[in-house]
Amino acid sequence: MAEDPQPRDRRRTRLYALTDGRTAAPHTVLTMDTTITAAVDADALGGLPTEWQAILGMCPPPDGRAVAEIAARMHMRLTPMTVLLGELADRGLIHHRPPLEGAETSNVHLLMRIRDSLAHL
Repeated sequence: MAEDPQPRDRRRTRLYALTDGRTAAPHTVLTMDTTITAAVDADALGGLPTEWQAILGMCPPPDGRAVAEIAARMHMRLTPMTVLLGELADRGLIHHRPPLEGAETSNVHLLMRIRDSLAHL
């Protein structure tokens, strides 16, 4: 299993502090199945908050991860995660693409890969 980005023994930042009390991203609308990919190199992460670094570290190009998977790996609720990801998108630190169309999701091999990835969580 992959290393946990939020160690359990570390004190966690309160969600309202991470999102500044916001409940929605101002410019970017993300759904739980939107795919997120980091738009910056790992060496450019130095001055960013640790939560942002963890998110960007788990979303390397070209595949990235779904918003719901990122939230689960960060042990965070979906709404605060979409706010954080919206801020990252507004700053140009991530790329996001909409969910797959219906015809694309009928691919059995793709569905099996998704199932296998979820089983590893």
